[in-house]
Amino acid sequence: MSTPWIRKCTDVPQYDALQNAAAEFQEDDKLHLRNLCNDAARCAGLKATYITKGFRKIILDYSRQQVTGETMELLFDLADAIGFTQKRESMRSGERINTTEDKAVLHHLLRMPEDKA
Repeated sequence: MSTPWIRKCTDVPQYDALQNAAAEFQEDDKLHLRNLCNDAARCAGLKATYITKGFRKIILDYSRQQVTGETMELLFDLADAIGFTQKRESMRSGERINTTEDKAVLHHLLRMPEDKA
């Protein structure tokens, strides 16, 4: 079995499920973005608001993407299957996850405010 760092997302069945769902968007005109955007309930369900510790509001709006709630669930299932959350936390904690160079990847620190890095 491959290590969690080497496992590709294409190696898990959740990827195939997501690919099948993507094919439906090509075949079904009801799933064209112009039609999806006219569905107010869908649009409302594809928005999320996050309040930071500094009380800043971040709005994630996926309603203008060619996805449905089901598509997003398939995407989250894929992320779970490959251990995305664990990998992200390992990256943030400074673990040596860059197996090619045997070092930590700290790209996220470049985007943090200087007083937080």
